Amino acid sequence: MTIAPTPEPSEDEILAFLQNQAPNLDEDLVAYLSSILVSLNPQTELSSSETVEEAIGDFLTSGGMEEEDVKVACDAIAKMVEVEEVDSWGDGGRNRGVKKLIGPMVIGDQDGRTSVEEETERFLWGTENFKDTFNVQKSAHSTTESAKDKRKSRQEIEKARRAYAAKLAALEAEEEDGNRVATMILPVKNSDGRNDRDVQVRGIDISLDNGTPILENAELKLAYRRRYGLVGKNGVGKTTLLKAIAAMEVEGFPRHLRVLHVRQEVRGSDRSVLQTVLDADVERKSLLDEEKDILGRMEKNADAGDVNKATKEEAPADGADTFQKDQARLDAVYERLALIGGSSAESRAAMILSGLQFTPSMTNGPTSALSGGWRMRVSLAAALLVEPDILMLDEPTNHLDLEAVLWLESYLKEYKHTLVVVSHDRGFLNEVCTDILEFKSLKLTTYRGNYDTYVKSSDDALKNSMRIYQAYQDKRAHMMDFIEKFRANAKRASIVQSRVKAVEKMDAEAPKPAQAETLWRFSIPNPEPLGRPIISVDDICFDYGGASVNKSERLLQDVNFGVDLSSRIGILGPNGAGKSTLLNLIMGSISPLSGNLSRNGRLRIGHFTQHSSENFDLSLSALENMLNMYDDAQDQEMRSFLGRFQIQGEDALKPMAMLSGGQKSRVAFAALSYRRPHVVIMDEPTNHLDMETIDALVEAVSDFKGGLIVVSHDQYFISSTCRELWVVGEGKAAKFRGGFSDYKKHTLEKTSKRVAESVKSLSTINS
Repeated sequence: MTIAPTPEPSEDEILAFLQNQAPNLDEDLVAYLSSILVSLNPQTELSSSETVEEAIGDFLTSGGMEEEDVKVACDAIAKMVEVEEVDSWGDGGRNRGVKKLIGPMVIGDQDGRTSVEEETERFLWGTENFKDTFNVQKSAHSTTESAKDKRKSRQEIEKARRAYAAKLAALEAEEEDGNRVATMILPVKNSDGRNDRDVQVRGIDISLDNGTPILENAELKLAYRRRYGLVGKNGVGKTTLLKAIAAMEVEGFPRHLRVLHVRQEVRGSDRSVLQTVLDADVERKSLLDEEKDILGRMEKNADAGDVNKATKEEAPADGADTFQKDQARLDAVYERLALIGGSSAESRAAMILSGLQFTPSMTNGPTSALSGGWRMRVSLAAALLVEPDILMLDEPTNHLDLEAVLWLESYLKEYKHTLVVVSHDRGFLNEVCTDILEFKSLKLTTYRGNYDTYVKSSDDALKNSMRIYQAYQDKRAHMMDFIEKFRANAKRASIVQSRVKAVEKMDAEAPKPAQAETLWRFSIPNPEPLGRPIISVDDICFDYGGASVNKSERLLQDVNFGVDLSSRIGILGPNGAGKSTLLNLIMGSISPLSGNLSRNGRLRIGHFTQHSSENFDLSLSALENMLNMYDDAQDQEMRSFLGRFQIQGEDALKPMAMLSGGQKSRVAFAALSYRRPHVVIMDEPTNHLDMETIDALVEAVSDFKGGLIVVSHDQYFISSTCRELWVVGEGKAAKFRGGFSDYKKHTLEKTSKRVAESVKSLSTINS
């Protein structure tokens, strides 16, 4: 088979043809497309309308052409460049291996070979590069996705991005406006003088800005000095409820109570951390300012009285009345300051900051020198100092290390007022809470006991509801059988009619259908076996200051341990001790100053951190990000894979900036699982996850047949997944001899001693 010497169309002919097919396209775009078509091989790359569409279809669509017009244009272009085949061999087409050369080839001229000649040579000799190219081409031709399907998929993604552009801009504006700690609204004194601190509000209706209701005719009960854990799925509206309460936007909520909601970090400034915490108590600061004004006015009046005496002038008649009013108000100010603990504020602030792991130098330093996580701790410290009647904490453990979490637990267990806390940390809720407030189905339901008790009570209530509903169904079915059986029996007509009325009454009073929710679960694919050692760490030292730092002062000194496919290691220690640095050394992100760290050559490591979402382009969708990370994946295959992580439908197509923190984490888990790692390394994996997702993660990690290294402040996650604990601190990384409860006790004792020393040091300075 040979090719008839039909002349191929020139670039000018293609340009004119394109202008005729798409008269509304930009001239520069048409010229660019014609140059693309001329550069392609008409035999292989322009052999059908599908290949033409693959080459320029996206450009035509982006230029404003409709889908049907694009198809018509591509069909016409394919016919225009079509080359007629003739059977010059005379053998019926049996020998069809000869093809028209793309360009001339000079035999023997090897010094000035063109790319075409090099490709031809690789074809003749079957070198590896050609095989790779051929495999890619073969895979592309065997794919189940046509050019039209791919283009439609890209159009769908682009359409979703445009639809969410306005929402994304509004979200960014909202985050900018709300990037501050929620300030406490000063209480309004009851006219009747009552100071009841219990809360009972009925008929609560709250909706989002778009009109979607999150509570309808709900009831909120908060008993004074009880500690409530507010639980519910991500996105149900927990933070919205807390914001509404703090802003006194809930109709009927008592205005005489001091209410504070902590949800954001403080802004950096030149003020010291200690002064920032003290100034956060707006009522105390207001009272102190008023005290200063009254004392100044009284002193000024006293000086005026001395002048009158010296000049023997008569004092103003209202001078005595003004003095008495000032004195009475000053007494009231002192009484209120004593009630809110104003005199002990500084020592309490020092104690709280020390418990949250602030060193003396950090306490006295400016907040502008702190990272976002530490500024969040400043906000938390300020709220604890204020001690409002109702303290509302939204995920307070997210920015804390385990040591700070354990201290916060012990502090909140002794909190003297009412506490409402939102947290994903099951262990934290078990230790702190006396009651659980369930946010579900537009209602608020209170359960006595901690989180584990709530889970058991909730399960028992569900099982009881299911039994009641099933009993109703069984009884109704039995009565309907009787009715159907004897409906035509005249002798039993009265009995049948009685049963019909009974069924109607049952239906009117029927219990609500009860059904257990389907639990979401996922798995991490098990890797192929690897020979030992998988990871070996021998006498490594590291410090960010480099080799110039004295060995005894380095961040990590003479660290030794190993990891294999059966390892389940939990790494503990305060923030800044070197936990994340150790993980980076293991992964090869940084190199040790000395010592040896070896990894199996075939090792694949899966890494997940609380900041994993930063590895994605948040302006793109989850689907686009995953396809960019794994070039060999197909669109439908990746959509199906993301669906296993509950990222499906619109969630897979909207920009990732529109996803919640938990959803972003699930995309990160999907990316990790798709890699099929031998060892999974997790740095605070439970941040932003709800209870259901944490349970799914615990189960997935427990079933995973590879190695695991975890840094986490979540007590439940550590206890459920790790078999050995390593403590990093003071330059060392050593295995802890004991279980998690032993480590908890050891840590609380150390923290208590440090807090006592900080308060004593402050007292010495003030004296």
